[in-house]
Amino acid sequence: MRAYHQPALLPYKVEDGLSPFLSPAALDFLYNMRQVELINNTNRLSAGTELENKPLYDTIMESVRDPKLVPLTNNASHAWSIDFFLQSLTNTAQDPSSTVERIVGARFGGFEKFKESFTNSALAMFGNGWTWLVVNESGTLSVMNTFNAASPFVSLSMKANIGVNGVTYGSIQRAQNQRMVARVLPVLGLSMWQEA
Repeated sequence: MRAYHQPALLPYKVEDGLSPFLSPAALDFLYNMRQVELINNTNRLSAGTELENKPLYDTIMESVRDPKLVPLTNNASHAWSIDFFLQSLTNTAQDPSSTVERIVGARFGGFEKFKESFTNSALAMFGNGWTWLVVNESGTLSVMNTFNAASPFVSLSMKANIGVNGVTYGSIQRAQNQRMVARVLPVLGLSMWQEA
């Protein structure tokens, strides 16, 4: 019987890296070592439970309610975050479309202010975690930090900031159009973990 959770295939070659952002060695570590470890831990910790065959999102949302399942929540949440981060990257630099610049800029007083705010939020983190561009239930874009393995799904607070070039109009539209189960839906994530 195969383990339900598997690292997702990436839209680029790990061995090529994503220069200058991630070297081949850094990407190999993040995907082939860290992500595999988190997925294996998630499979081991969910084995024999009702969460065993559920998607990572469902595993996170259901396990977060039980203090005895903190290790499962942490591993599933961090695996989901790394997957979201890696799936959001491309092997070629891309400028945001004029539509993205307009949507994001309208919320943050200009796209450059968004980038500045997002960067400042990421750099202000003390320790490991993530900086996210999220959309809330009312469709408002915000920047928020989560610490350690926490995901934006279960975070109780939001910050009003924002930034980064990899955002696409499609990701904003998908996030705004999805039925909200959680308080926020991520559009963009930036890892502030020392391993990345």
